[in-house]
Amino acid sequence: MRDAVKHTLNSLGLFWEEVDEPDPLKHSVAIFPEATEFVPVTIPSIFVGETALSYYGGDKTEVKKSPPEPAGFMVVDRIKIPYFGAKYDLEGERLLRQAPLYSKDSHLLLGYDLFRNVSYFLKGAESSLGMKRIRTSDRRFNPKVLEDLRGVPVSTPIVDMHAKFLLFSILLLHKRERLPLIMKQIPPSGYKGGMSVSIPIYRTGRSGLKFDLRRVLRRTESWIERLIKGTEDLTFFVGRGEDYTPTKIRDLLVSMEESGHEVGLLASVRASIDHMSMAEEYEEVATLIKRGGIGIRFKGIASTLMDAWKSAVYVEAGYVLAGEIAGVFGFPIGIGCPFKPNGLVWNIPLVGRVSDRGSASRAAEFVANWGCMVAVDAIDELSILSLLRNARERGIWVAPPSTLVERFRAVSDVKGTFRYDRKYLEGKIVPYGNVKDLQLRVINPEGKDSVMRIDLEAGKSHEIRIPV
Repeated sequence: MRDAVKHTLNSLGLFWEEVDEPDPLKHSVAIFPEATEFVPVTIPSIFVGETALSYYGGDKTEVKKSPPEPAGFMVVDRIKIPYFGAKYDLEGERLLRQAPLYSKDSHLLLGYDLFRNVSYFLKGAESSLGMKRIRTSDRRFNPKVLEDLRGVPVSTPIVDMHAKFLLFSILLLHKRERLPLIMKQIPPSGYKGGMSVSIPIYRTGRSGLKFDLRRVLRRTESWIERLIKGTEDLTFFVGRGEDYTPTKIRDLLVSMEESGHEVGLLASVRASIDHMSMAEEYEEVATLIKRGGIGIRFKGIASTLMDAWKSAVYVEAGYVLAGEIAGVFGFPIGIGCPFKPNGLVWNIPLVGRVSDRGSASRAAEFVANWGCMVAVDAIDELSILSLLRNARERGIWVAPPSTLVERFRAVSDVKGTFRYDRKYLEGKIVPYGNVKDLQLRVINPEGKDSVMRIDLEAGKSHEIRIPV
């Protein structure tokens, strides 16, 4: 549960801390997740699901087939999203017709277990239940089956929308108390989202939907060698292909890394459940490029995502790309930013495959519209260049998966303490890692936004004073 709380708050860019009991001299509002032990409530608070029921009473409805079937639906930002598990009809005034939000005294009550919903998806959602029918014959996720199960299109980032519902509740509470809210933007200043360009190499002897590396072994320059000379950071995933091994293209892999690109392992389906197979495949690539902590992109998942994540943990992988979706752009795990399930290994959501200019444009538009931080597969030189061009035009930050993870982690760990005197918001921000620039969003009690960019220096706090 704690991982779900942490992920939700970090994905929103909130400044927060975990305490056993809120201090009214230090904290303005508090959030009480599900299964919270009873403590005195001294400040306006948000109570979630089961905890709201235990504090204020009401009725609980058990939904036997939820998950994987939804217990109900609500609308957030005019987008329909499902929620799973129990439903609660709580004591208090219902504030919204299309979402289970109640008001009681100076508090807000959420009528479902929001963080348990997030946890369900962080653990692989439908895949964690071992549901084979959610995958196609080539072991990609079937968008039609996922839509039938969830009741919403696979293009809906369900976890992100639950986070937005929590943010709406926080803002409502801040507005009632006449308090501003300050948030961190995860991507670097000026960008709408982040994207990794994933290039999986399956074979060397055939062009088309698979890569043609025949010219790599010749003296003439191949298109991959031309891409390596580019300025954008790309990520090439290599493994034991149908007619090559990483050892046979060692010089090319070294050249990729030396040029600032990233090399990862294209792991076999067997490696997703067999730790020995994973170790053999991983060690070959790690030895060639002379470093550990490399990323893994699975060709397919033999069992559940949790099994695949545990296999990646066995070799201490840096991150995982898993859960490729078939035919469309979407969120197969319902998440639109880096996440770390059960503290195992960092994951970058893989939202689709680009094969031509049209799909490159749709992919960039998809990422920009959702403001997500994800990976996109690209399969040839034209689609890669088109994807990079569209990303630049739409203000998308292109970086390797390891860089996206590090940015998400570092921004999440930027701490701040603030004071509001009903005129100015004053605070001290303490940087973390290599975060040098940070864009802050300040929302005043009336709901109006202002944005400011600050430059951070490692080891030094940054003071702000903003009229609100």
